[in-house]
Amino acid sequence: MRRIAILLLTLLTFLPISAQRITQQYNNVSLSDALLQLNEMQKAYTVNFIYNELEDFRVTTNISRKPVAEAIQQLIGFYPVRMTINNEAREIYVECTHKTERHITGRIIDPESQPVAYANVALLSPKDSTLLSGGVSNESGVFVIPTEQLPVLVRISFIGYKTILRLYDKENLGTIRMEGEAYQLSGVTVKGELPKYRMTKGGYTSNVEGTVLADLGTGLDVLGQLPRVQENNGKISISGKSGRPLIYINGRRMRDREELRQMKSQ
Repeated sequence: MRRIAILLLTLLTFLPISAQRITQQYNNVSLSDALLQLNEMQKAYTVNFIYNELEDFRVTTNISRKPVAEAIQQLIGFYPVRMTINNEAREIYVECTHKTERHITGRIIDPESQPVAYANVALLSPKDSTLLSGGVSNESGVFVIPTEQLPVLVRISFIGYKTILRLYDKENLGTIRMEGEAYQLSGVTVKGELPKYRMTKGGYTSNVEGTVLADLGTGLDVLGQLPRVQENNGKISISGKSGRPLIYINGRRMRDREELRQMKSQ
């Protein structure tokens, strides 16, 4: 049952920000409960949020000696959730950027029943397959995506697995098992390590070298396999973001989209 509560937690004293370091492990708990606990663990900031707005978002992550703002950003991950900071008032506000009545939820596993993290989940219109919204599975394979409509076409993709495309008319999709797939390029079967993603300040990072990403063909093929990135006929978009993303290559802004087609993935 969803609880309705507005949390405005007030702290009477503040400690130096540098002294506030968070170390905590979270395993499939609601973002609301994680924020409650994090607020109690430190006294540098007051953490404000609406409980029922964030309780559907599940978090699994290991935070190690991070300032409170970085700890919250790690909890948020790829969810459509925004954090704003008022340093003068020592307050942090956390809110969902897509306020909808419905949330499409589910859990993705591999053939060995292990969670598939960083899989792309796109919600498409059943009429013309246009992109409605999207998200990424977390370390437990769980995804939560706000949506305005049902039914929706759900497309789940992750490199090394067969893409899933199914029509759903319900919010809870349950557990979804992906099947492994070897990439075939010019008659050659691509084998190698799957890419490992690591959350960083403001985003995530991953090595291409030594993984199957290096053998996909072009830079465009690589981008199309990254979490939250959608590639459609050479056009790149980011789930949950409007407009075209800016792409930099070795610190130089790319202005000709054909550069991605010409660049080898290696």
